[in-house]
Formats: sequence, C-alpha cells, structure tokens
Amino acid sequence: MGQTIRSRRLGSDLRQLRRRSDMTAEAVGSELGFSQSKMSRIESGDVRVSRTDLKALLALYEVTDEQQIAAFLEAAKDARSRGWWIAYEDALPREYRDFIALEGTATGIRTFEGMIVPGLMQTPEYTRHIITAGPAVLPPGHVDSLIKVRMERQSILDGEQPPKIWVIVTEGALRQVVGGHAVMLDQLHHLTRLAERSSITLQVLPFEAGAHAGVQSSFWLFDFPTDPSIACVANLTGTLFMDRPGQLKAFSDAFDNLRASALSPADSLRRVTDIMTLMRREQDQRNQT
Repeated sequence: MGQTIRSRRLGSDLRQLRRRSDMTAEAVGSELGFSQSKMSRIESGDVRVSRTDLKALLALYEVTDEQQIAAFLEAAKDARSRGWWIAYEDALPREYRDFIALEGTATGIRTFEGMIVPGLMQTPEYTRHIITAGPAVLPPGHVDSLIKVRMERQSILDGEQPPKIWVIVTEGALRQVVGGHAVMLDQLHHLTRLAERSSITLQVLPFEAGAHAGVQSSFWLFDFPTDPSIACVANLTGTLFMDRPGQLKAFSDAFDNLRASALSPADSLRRVTDIMTLMRREQDQRNQT
C-alpha cells in the first residue's frame, strides 16, 4: 500500500488498541512521555511511528501475541519505506506518490477507464499527448519527468510475480485518436501485445452496451494478500482513496457489472483489431488527400 495509506491504517489500528485498553490519548501520552500532538499525529497517520515507540505502545496495550507484534512492526517498516518515485518527488503530488505505491505493491489491480488507455498500458508518445492536453502549461523538463514516471510504473508488468490486472476500457477511449493516427495505431498495437500476457485480462466495453455502471467515473481497485482492498478515483483536482467496506462493495459491484456488460477478452481483441483496421484506412485516405 501507499506510504501515507499504510501510516493511516497503522494509526487507526493503534487507536483501536488504545480504546480496547480503555485508555485516553492523554493517559497514554503521560505514561510514555509523548506529547498530545505526537499521539494525535501517530493515530492519524501524519507521522511514521518509530520501532521503539511502537513497541512501547504495544506493551502498554498489553499486546503479547508474537504474530500480532510482528505484523505491527512489519506494517511500521513498510510505512517508513521509500520507493523509486521519491527521485521525482518535486514533480509528483503526494496523492500520486501514494497511488504509485499502491499500484506497485498490489497483487491484483482492477481498473475501469472511460476516457483513455490505462497508464500501465500507455506508450511514451501516447502518454506525452495525454499529459500535454491539459489546460496547464508544463515546462518541458516536467513533462519528461512525468513520462518517465509513467514508464517506470509499467516495470511491475515485467516482474517475477506481476500483479493480476483486469482492465475494462470503453470503445470510445480506443477510437479517440490521440496524437494522430500513427501514435494511436502504435498504442493499440501495444495494447494487443500486452493483452496476450497471462497476467493481464483486457475487456472492451462496446458502444452497444449503452449506459453502464462506470458512466460517472473511471476507477481503480487495488487488491492485497492480507490487507483490505483500496478503491481509488482521480479527477482534475486530486485523488480520493477509499477503504470502507461499503465503499469497496460499491466499486466491486460496479466492476462486476461492467465486466458482465463488456465484450469477452477474445471478442475484445477482435474489436481492437477492427478499430485498428478502420484507423489504418482513415490514415491512408488522409495521406491520399
């Protein structure tokens, strides 16, 4: 999970332990010599708790199970870890860094994209046109950094144990000619190659599906071996992470509904091929005029 997300979950778990021990934050702080602001930051996840402080808290809460203690210590270690994206910290908002961390540690990723090809499947040139299409004027160096980050994110696809990725993308996103016909054809060809991998399932939501469960927003679901899943929605102004059971059920149900409405993986590849054939014909016609 993302560093900030991990810290928040760890803080929430520590808060629950304190409450089960029938202790106030003030009493714990007084017992361990923590200021009230420190206790507040630990339980809110705004600060990463040290191993020494964590052991003191667990002892005070009378946590004696070795496996539970080890799990807390491992969670604290993960929350303090720093990923490769730190090198691009100046170019990346904290929410995007959290998103990359979630993506890089998930064992399963379910995503619905209504407007563009998913980031993990984008070519560099397609990415460049997507990034520069927004209203903000970005310095060339900043654009290059964002492209490098997106390409680096894709390294998880080539790992020894890549995550199981299930992508549903609308037909409209595949027909939208981003960067010209040559760029888009290269992007679609790249998509078909990725869809041949056993770790990736691609489905196209066709025009004929009509209104669908993802009409309001694209979204991601990150799945983990032991931790609960996390849902994510991004827009122009920020990224929202959700992990409450009701929220996760809503997104999971929506994804299942979209999966049922989409073409099968085999028919989806045929649809992409048909789109490429039409796009090549359009490209030839433009070249002739």
